Amino acid sequence: MSSLPKTILFLGTTGYIGGSVLDALLDHPKASEFDITAYFRSAEKAQKCERLVGVKGISGSLDVVQEAAAKADMIVNCASSDDIPLAEAILAGAKRHLEVSKVATVLLHTYATDKVLDDTDTATINELPSTQWHRAVDVLNLKASDEGYITLYTVVPGLIFGLATGRFVEAGLQRSIPTGELFIALEVLKRGAPGIIGPMKNTWDFVEVHDIADLFVLVLDAIISGKKIASGADGNYFGENGFMELGPYFRGVGQALYELRAIKSAEATQFTPEELKGDFGSVYIHLGNNARISGTRSRSLGWKPKVPAEAVVGKIRDDMKVLLESMKASGV
Repeated sequence: MSSLPKTILFLGTTGYIGGSVLDALLDHPKASEFDITAYFRSAEKAQKCERLVGVKGISGSLDVVQEAAAKADMIVNCASSDDIPLAEAILAGAKRHLEVSKVATVLLHTYATDKVLDDTDTATINELPSTQWHRAVDVLNLKASDEGYITLYTVVPGLIFGLATGRFVEAGLQRSIPTGELFIALEVLKRGAPGIIGPMKNTWDFVEVHDIADLFVLVLDAIISGKKIASGADGNYFGENGFMELGPYFRGVGQALYELRAIKSAEATQFTPEELKGDFGSVYIHLGNNARISGTRSRSLGWKPKVPAEAVVGKIRDDMKVLLESMKASGV
């Protein structure tokens, strides 16, 4: 790379992961040297970001994304990892950037997996089909990487837990509730009792939200420092800090909602076939698998996650309290 990235386009600020990553990036020792632009789907949120946090916000159609991407040295995409039109706009902009600057755009992307993988096992990762969960956008990115107009780094977190904190939460721009718990909680609130599917002995990897934000910034720091780290097909950086059965996780959400008097029963019952026909059922296809990613490459960079997987259940009650308060405030 002939020059180091300074102009950064950030996508996904309002999300649970994205806001945490951008908040950590703004605390980087060289943050004052970055020219950061955050893209929002909402013009109101873009203006609010600039007014309350001091980060330039833009909004609009995918043409706006493409134009901003064409001007960026680096793009950090923490938005939906399944949004193909968004990914195509980003890559189209990156191609234009190369034509003008003759330098490939750095793309720091995120997605998740429900498989048993180590981040150094490039061959197995690359054999995952395009139909694999979140894989379609990853395939587009890898093609662009092979064609030379992006330098790709991919951060793959486990199931993230813990309340998000920081500038964007305080500004009312970012969701603080963990995505997995939110999805389960909304289904439990709908049925009025905790729900499980089968014995729920399957195991997942977990990582705390601030720990995964630290991994993003560690990878970014290596890039801007000019260090040669793995990229492209080899540039996968997995984030996990241990494994846990999903049974206590699902039951913990229900128990917390019961203790907070949001549901009438703490007894977990099996989800019915009818309940599994909706969005929850499609997600459980993935949550029903064993997911055990191992961040060997991430740790080789010096990543040292602090909060172990075993801490997740103890944090759920606080998460549910915040969720219920936010629902009450919004009139839900």
